Amino acid sequence: MLKTLQKPLFQNLFNIGLLILVLIPLLALACYNHPSPVDDYCYIDTVFKYGYFEAMNFYYTGWTGRYFGILMNHSNPLILKWPGGFKLLSFLLILGLTSSLFALAKEVFPKWSRLGSFGLVGGLLFLFILKIASIAEAFYWMAAFVTYTVPNALTIYWLVVMLRWYQLPKGGLKNFTSVLAGFLVFAVIGCSETNLTIMVLLVAGWWGYQLVINRTWDWFAVFLVAVAAFSCYIFFTSPGNLLRMSGNPEGRNIPFSAMQSIKLLARLSLEWMTRTPLLVFTILWIAVLPKIFVNQQTMRYFSVPLWVAVLAYFGILFVQIFPSYYGIGIEPAPRVINSIYLYFLIGWFYCLAVLVRYFYQQDFLGAKNWYLPPSIKLVLAILIVVSALFSQNFRMVYGDWLRGRAAAYDSELKQRYAYIENTPGDRVYVEPLKARPQSLFLDDANPDPKHWWARCMGGYFGKKEVVLKTNP
Repeated sequence: MLKTLQKPLFQNLFNIGLLILVLIPLLALACYNHPSPVDDYCYIDTVFKYGYFEAMNFYYTGWTGRYFGILMNHSNPLILKWPGGFKLLSFLLILGLTSSLFALAKEVFPKWSRLGSFGLVGGLLFLFILKIASIAEAFYWMAAFVTYTVPNALTIYWLVVMLRWYQLPKGGLKNFTSVLAGFLVFAVIGCSETNLTIMVLLVAGWWGYQLVINRTWDWFAVFLVAVAAFSCYIFFTSPGNLLRMSGNPEGRNIPFSAMQSIKLLARLSLEWMTRTPLLVFTILWIAVLPKIFVNQQTMRYFSVPLWVAVLAYFGILFVQIFPSYYGIGIEPAPRVINSIYLYFLIGWFYCLAVLVRYFYQQDFLGAKNWYLPPSIKLVLAILIVVSALFSQNFRMVYGDWLRGRAAAYDSELKQRYAYIENTPGDRVYVEPLKARPQSLFLDDANPDPKHWWARCMGGYFGKKEVVLKTNP
């Protein structure tokens, strides 16, 4: 058994087992997903009332500059009167995020087998789901996932496109790749303030790295900077941004926002390091890196100064928190914490690789011959499995799926839709949902007939209001 643990095949299969452990319940739950009364109906109700383009203009001028997020939200399946489309979207989103991480792994480690790349993705997604702040906001509430999870996946794809561009010979394919990279910058910046700051930091940082460290005038980087500047112009000239940012007296306070951001980042980092098996995966990652660095093509991706990697890492985490405090003076929502955690994990393992690469080249502490005994690997594997058994998130997703809570939620909502459509009158009262799976459920209909959720839902079904009953 101990000798088997030392084989790469066993290690990859173990990590793929973690990937399956994560994906199966998430994909199963997607089959029970529905639009949420929180925002999802309002985008389409606005389209039905004012038209497709005028509805998007209404949001852009009256609420937010998230031009690409507005486009996706106003194109949700309800525009086709297809609530079931939300199941398909969540299913594709989960696979899309997984495939983006797989594409990045294959690009950075080209000599690895598909099994090895999927193993790496399995470990990363396992850690991610283990401590994610809100599964519903990450994968099942469309108004949230199109402005955070989708652009995060697009940003990872952008990294893949960037790495690929520098390897392609001049010609049509390279030109197309340039256009694709520019489009991804434009799309990501237009999704949310959080992803705007991430992409601007990445684009500007790469241009600065080429200019200062590599002493190269990189026209491709200049092109991306120009696209980012144009995208930011469209974003920040939205009249809706001023209205949104004026709602809290603590907003636009730079010292307050910076200090609160650093405090929150420190608290979250400590929690992620101590309440997940992150340190276990860290030991395993350090042990495998010397074998990876035998390949010079792979090593070059980690041949950056450690201070540059750490500065970029801290910057990407910090700029995700800062806009919430600066814009509206409050702590980021769980959907933003999800995003921070994803980049925390990716950056953590990247910075470790940069550090170990330095040790490897200097053969510091015998780094070229680092070895992890099979007995230690067995203990670490057991700790990983135990962490899954005690994870609240894993108990939640498996419980909602296997205990039928998600299926009951799906059935109740289908009955509700039929009841609303068959009930005459402009106002329809609906019973509160009994099944409320935490992995899918965000909020129920609203009991106030004047509330915009009640009116939006009513407008979608051809009524004036859909109101939640408050009395039996």
